[in-house]
Amino acid sequence: MPRSDLLSSTCRRGRLAAAVSALVLACVAPVAAAAPDLATVLANMDQAAAGWKGMRASLEWVRYMALVDDRSVEHGKIVVRRTADGSASMLISFEEPNVYFLSVEGTRVEIYKPKIKTVEEYDVSDSKAEVENALLLGFGTSGSYLGQHYDIKLLGPAAVKGEPVAHLDLQPKDPQAELNSQRIEMWVSTTIWQPVQQKIYDRNPGDYRLYSYSEVVLNPALTAEDFKLRLARGTKRVHPQR
Repeated sequence: MPRSDLLSSTCRRGRLAAAVSALVLACVAPVAAAAPDLATVLANMDQAAAGWKGMRASLEWVRYMALVDDRSVEHGKIVVRRTADGSASMLISFEEPNVYFLSVEGTRVEIYKPKIKTVEEYDVSDSKAEVENALLLGFGTSGSYLGQHYDIKLLGPAAVKGEPVAHLDLQPKDPQAELNSQRIEMWVSTTIWQPVQQKIYDRNPGDYRLYSYSEVVLNPALTAEDFKLRLARGTKRVHPQR
């Protein structure tokens, strides 16, 4: 092929490639630009919360203490459900670095440590509001509830473990309130419209807790057996509050 024809052919292929690229970008761009605004995020959270009954998920809990620059990480599994009367059941099975189980049933909290065959039982009746508030913020979270207690800023679209999310900054409307008095960052899945990550800032500067959930299954079929602690023979029960 003469050099002039070769150059002409190369140019045509280059123009074709550019045209195809432009077409693909034209198709993708509207999707990328369609990031939801804050009102849409909160409305979708309301809709999702209305149908929320429970979930299963893998979890990662991080606790950071700035003063000693200490970052501890725990991994495990969680099942949680809320019944029609508003009561909640939750079981977290921590797998690493230490194996133990955290059970919440109404106002009773149990911590089972199989290595030492001990169950610590706590009555949190005096902290019932705090427990319910934590559940409202973490599971079946509604946009209306957030709007009632926080000034909300949409920080923009982001991703958590490859999943698209809306990143929210929550500033408490009343920092002196007994509940909802801490700043929170929340990453809300734009697929299930529920939090998949939360960063709760402690009152000590620089300290925070980061809770991340993955492999989330909403409204699975759950029974009482899913929340039962399976105690080894010889396990003793203690009541640290007494």
